[in-house]
Amino acid sequence: MSFTTAQRRAHYDDFVHQVITLCAVNSIRADLNSGFGRPVAECPRMPEHLTRHIAGFGAHRAHYTVAGLIAQDRDLPHENSLYQPELVTPSLDHTARAAITAPATTDAPPPPVPAPAPQPDQAARPWRRRPDLGTHLAIAVARYGFKEATMTNRIKTLTKLDTSLLHPRLWSLTSHLHSRGAARLDFAVLLEDLAWWDHDQMETAARWRENYFLTLHTLSSKEH
Repeated sequence: MSFTTAQRRAHYDDFVHQVITLCAVNSIRADLNSGFGRPVAECPRMPEHLTRHIAGFGAHRAHYTVAGLIAQDRDLPHENSLYQPELVTPSLDHTARAAITAPATTDAPPPPVPAPAPQPDQAARPWRRRPDLGTHLAIAVARYGFKEATMTNRIKTLTKLDTSLLHPRLWSLTSHLHSRGAARLDFAVLLEDLAWWDHDQMETAARWRENYFLTLHTLSSKEH
């Protein structure tokens, strides 16, 4: 069954919500935290928690990696609170782009799962105005004191990697961001980008680089 771009993006938001809910149980969090960005076949503790939330949408490794990155975060919201990724500014509109059609999948469709109420900021914010990884790395430099030269090298390196090398690097990168509290990523946007990586790496990589440099320039001029 194929899905529209809007349906897939609703799923990505819901998947993040479901994983955050799962992480309220410490033993499940530990299971989800055991993958370390490895291929699905090397993550035996994760399928029992994730399979039903992924069924029908493909991109299993992307879902597993994002679930692991969420499980790394010890400051997730409480049960009745919605996760809030870090934003740049409401007026920053440099990521508006036309929607693309999501790749087809042959998996069976998932059972209906009630979606959480969208956060007001995210509900009103077009998808491509939400922060991607490039945006977040620029925020880490401008607001959390990470070295610009080091982070610039990171974004250049990450955008050249294939899936097998990118996912483990994301694991170590997120751990690095957590060291200064700079890892409030928009996991749903990252999930879409990782799901597309094997199909459209050049486009996604170019957007990460563009948003990194533009966000860095914007925040440097506004916040310093």
